[in-house]
Amino acid sequence: VLWKLEELRRQGVKWAVKAVSRLEEIAKARGFYDLLDEYLKPAREAETIDPRGMDAEDPKRGIKAEIRDVKVMWEEGRPRIEVEYEADGRTETFSFIWGVETGGKVSAKVRLNYEKAAVLAAVTGDESLKGRNGVVTLTAKDLFALAKIKGVGWELLRWYAEVMAERPKHGE
Repeated sequence: VLWKLEELRRQGVKWAVKAVSRLEEIAKARGFYDLLDEYLKPAREAETIDPRGMDAEDPKRGIKAEIRDVKVMWEEGRPRIEVEYEADGRTETFSFIWGVETGGKVSAKVRLNYEKAAVLAAVTGDESLKGRNGVVTLTAKDLFALAKIKGVGWELLRWYAEVMAERPKHGE
C-alpha cells in the first residue's frame, strides 16, 4: 500500500503528496523515519534508470556490450525479464523468470556466460556477477535493482508485493 502511495505521489497526485508528507512528519516525530525511508526506498527508486545505451564491460575478459533494452513479460503469472544487448555487432537476448521458493523467498535462476554476466552486472549494478559462468541464482536484492529500470520497475514491485502478501505468515 505504501509503495502504491509513493507511486501516486511521484505521478503528482495531490492527496498522495500530502499523505506521504504527513506520514514522513509523523515518522520523524516518532523516531522511525529511517525505517519508513528504507521501506519506501524501492518505490522511490523505481523506474529511475533508462538502461538503453548503457555500457557493459568486463575488461579482464575483453567483453564490451551495449544494453539495447530490458523489459518485463508475463509467463503464468510470473515476471520474465528479457535483456537485449549488442556485442561485436551481434544482437543477443537472454531472459529469466522470477518465482517464489519454498519458504517464501523470491528468486530467479539464470544461465550465464561471461558476456551475459557482464551485461547482467551492468543492469543490476552487481559487480560480483562479472566473471560468472553457469547457473546463477538472483535474489530479492537483484529484483530491487531491476526495479530501478524504466518500464520494468513498477510491474516487478507490484508482483513482489502480491507474492509477499500471499505467503504464509509465521504460525499459519
